[in-house]
Amino acid sequence: MAKKEIDHHEPSLHPRDVLLGLAVFAGPVAWALHLEVSYSLAPSACDLKSKLFLHLTTLGALLLVTAGAVTAWSVGKKLPEGSTEKGNPEDSRLRFMSLAGVASCVLFGLVILAAEVPNWILRVCD
Repeated sequence: MAKKEIDHHEPSLHPRDVLLGLAVFAGPVAWALHLEVSYSLAPSACDLKSKLFLHLTTLGALLLVTAGAVTAWSVGKKLPEGSTEKGNPEDSRLRFMSLAGVASCVLFGLVILAAEVPNWILRVCD
């Protein structure tokens, strides 16, 4: 009986993969942070009679979403173009992650903007 050799080579993690992973999750993470921080700052905003910190929270979340979208877009532009039907599966995965990152960030950016609307319409303690 011949022994089979086991390949102990660990798959390498390319920095591009890490950036795309972060870009895909930038939108949901920014939205969740915006929601939690806004809720926690609401009593303080009412006490101070100022919405400044609520607006700054929205601005910070939008900056995080924008950074994620720009990262996904820039990594996606560096990928080879072409049909994925007969192409490299890794390139297909990377293109999908790039598009998913941009789409996710745009969607969650709109959700964050929608959550900002009451800050502009309602009084601070409503």
